[in-house]
Amino acid sequence: MSRQINRELIEKFLAGECSAEEERLVNLFLKDPASEKLLDEILSANTAKDWAVFEHDPFVHPRQQDLKRSLYERIGMLTTKRRGIFRRLLSMRNAAIWIGLILAAMGIYIISYLSSKKEDQVALVETRNPNGHRSKIILSDSSIVYLGAGSSLRYPENFSKDTRDIYLYGEAFFEVTQEKHKPFTVHTGHVQTKVLGTSFKIEAFENKPLLVEVATGKVRVDQVDSTFSRALAVLTPGRKILFDHNEVKMETVAPEEVLDLKEARLTFSNAPLNDIAEVLQRWYNVKIIFRQHIKSTERMTLTVDASGSIDKILNVLAAAGHFNYEKKNGEIVIR
Repeated sequence: MSRQINRELIEKFLAGECSAEEERLVNLFLKDPASEKLLDEILSANTAKDWAVFEHDPFVHPRQQDLKRSLYERIGMLTTKRRGIFRRLLSMRNAAIWIGLILAAMGIYIISYLSSKKEDQVALVETRNPNGHRSKIILSDSSIVYLGAGSSLRYPENFSKDTRDIYLYGEAFFEVTQEKHKPFTVHTGHVQTKVLGTSFKIEAFENKPLLVEVATGKVRVDQVDSTFSRALAVLTPGRKILFDHNEVKMETVAPEEVLDLKEARLTFSNAPLNDIAEVLQRWYNVKIIFRQHIKSTERMTLTVDASGSIDKILNVLAAAGHFNYEKKNGEIVIR
């Protein structure tokens, strides 16, 4: 019987092309132990054939011996049901292809989703005021920011659908348009001030205490970090917070004083002349020096109109503080 079986007939059998008589001969041959050697040669020489695709299928990687053993078992079961078995094997192959397509589709979806999220992160616009310059900024939600001298504000050209986040360095007065389900948050380093609709002022200069004052509405101030969040205060009109080196100090403030930046006023309450001079340097882009250190420590309480020249303010200060001043080499020297 062995002599009646050759490689071509076995391959024809595996491809499902044998007649009934040829199938009978092959099935008898497969019961002969001598068939294993011929099958091994056929498997080695025909790995590209459909019936030998399992070894090179990108989704299935069985060992060669496992492949031959499972194939022998399938060959031993090939009777009149052979075509149905091959159809199932092809279905398995098609399933693997479908899995690949699904994984590819998922990859495309993830890339598309991340891209859309990236597009949602709109680039920020930045306004920087040098010393001596103040500006008024109208945001996309119609909120208004009065940005002080020596200060900067970063904000999106258009706010996202869920939040209104801006980033402040320096001082600014805010008139925030109310949007009940869309909080307005001002980020200043590790502190954020959150509102829905109100007017308030923030001062956030380097090496200075953070100051938040409320004119109208309600403001929440939190300390935030990568590992924790701490509520510092909830402020109502006429209340302010000073936050310095993790210490919180609550004070009262006249609501009209909170409007100073917007209305170009400067209000000082028991402030040393040195602090007053620092504010004037920023507002007018000048340099003020004291001939005597003791004079810089004297305290004053007053409100001045900052819409005019610095000479008018200096004259008021000189009269109230009993000192003289002169302009020399581009500097203002207080004697």
